[in-house]
Amino acid sequence: MTGSVPLSPPGVAQGAAGPDAPVGHLRALAFGTGSVAAATFNVTPQLWLLFFLTETLSVPAAWAGLAVLVPKAWEFLFDPAVGWLSDRARARHGVRWPWLLAGAVLFPGAFMALFGPPVFADWRWTLGWVTGAFLLATSAYSIFAIPFVALPGEVSRDPAVRTRVVAWRMAFVGVGVLMAGGLAPVLVEQGGGGRAGFAHMAGVLSVVCTLTMLLAAMAARGFPRQAPVHGGSGGGSGDGSGAPGDRALALLLANRAYRWLWGAYLLQMVAIAVTAAMLPYAVTHVMGAPADHAALLFVAMTLGSIFTMPLWTWARRRMGTLPAYGAATLLCVAGSVALYDVVLASLPLACLAAFLAGVGQAGQQLLPFALLPAVTERSGGPHADPLRHGGLFAGVWVAGEKLGLALGGALAGLLLGLAGYVEGGQGQAPGVVAWIPVLFALVPAGIFLVSLLPLRLLDRLAPGLGD
Repeated sequence: MTGSVPLSPPGVAQGAAGPDAPVGHLRALAFGTGSVAAATFNVTPQLWLLFFLTETLSVPAAWAGLAVLVPKAWEFLFDPAVGWLSDRARARHGVRWPWLLAGAVLFPGAFMALFGPPVFADWRWTLGWVTGAFLLATSAYSIFAIPFVALPGEVSRDPAVRTRVVAWRMAFVGVGVLMAGGLAPVLVEQGGGGRAGFAHMAGVLSVVCTLTMLLAAMAARGFPRQAPVHGGSGGGSGDGSGAPGDRALALLLANRAYRWLWGAYLLQMVAIAVTAAMLPYAVTHVMGAPADHAALLFVAMTLGSIFTMPLWTWARRRMGTLPAYGAATLLCVAGSVALYDVVLASLPLACLAAFLAGVGQAGQQLLPFALLPAVTERSGGPHADPLRHGGLFAGVWVAGEKLGLALGGALAGLLLGLAGYVEGGQGQAPGVVAWIPVLFALVPAGIFLVSLLPLRLLDRLAPGLGD
């Protein structure tokens, strides 16, 4: 999935390391490897956790959705707290890197526990174990990820230096996504499938994630930090409106453009999460292929997104940002509907449809982030400085993204349960199998269509936004 970079404040002050201490390509590359771990952890549970719970651990589908929802809902509260604390930390060689190190140390055990639970006599104990392990892994990941996202905007006042750090960070996102979607099922099969296979997969990926997280933490040690001139824990907002937090929250709540964009993006995250969670079920029960063949569809979708990203940059210039975003959403609808038809036919056709869906998702991922600064700038009156509150706006945006992914996974589990899905890797009744492509393709298509409504309202409120 996508991540977001906090909006940089307009003013900066010299940090302890000097105003523009150099950050070379080698250090930026080493720091960027942390994105392998970030993307791997984001995608692996999203794609495989629900399937693991129902097929391997025999947890009823509707209850399995809770294991996906609860830890992600916890992030909605935990992430802002981590950001607030790391903002106020003090360390001799940089305030962020100890958090990266702590996350790297805490993460592997929790991730291995997530996909390697003990054998319990009752599935309820299994569900409790997996939910708790996911909660711990999610917390450890947040301890690493929040400072990891914040650091590139703080290393220099030189845009070229900041761009260099961000570019290397984003370059490794694709590596992590392809590893989680393509390598994880292969590792499960190499480990013998079932419980042993998933434990083997978690062990290998946890080693890779830990090494890249540690490398990123060591690279970040001694990074210069350029703090905001107007930062600090006290003082007013500067616009006569009272406490900074109160003023920022009031600006966010009053910003209708932000709310419409946030709502549309949240709905689209729900749709994407439903598709990802249902993918192994569609491959196994509808196509009759081994579960690891889901990697082929996932990789096809990812490649469609990667290869066509420049297309949406061109479309934005030609059509305008909001119309291009609407077109990307409609292409996501078309890709989902196509998956419904071809998943009943053959794997090659399904891969082509997945590629088409990935083309739409490329625009759906890129264009909201082009609109985010524009809606943020619409906050407040003539004396307000909305960019000073960009961190809050970006934080709520990321929280909405995580909430949407959690709701999508939980919705997939609930709908599977309502369809009569029988857990434990058993054969399914024909009526249940008939519902799987509906849940995999048509339900996400419907959610994407609904997300066009807030986009339409946003276009009426602010025509030409972001252009």
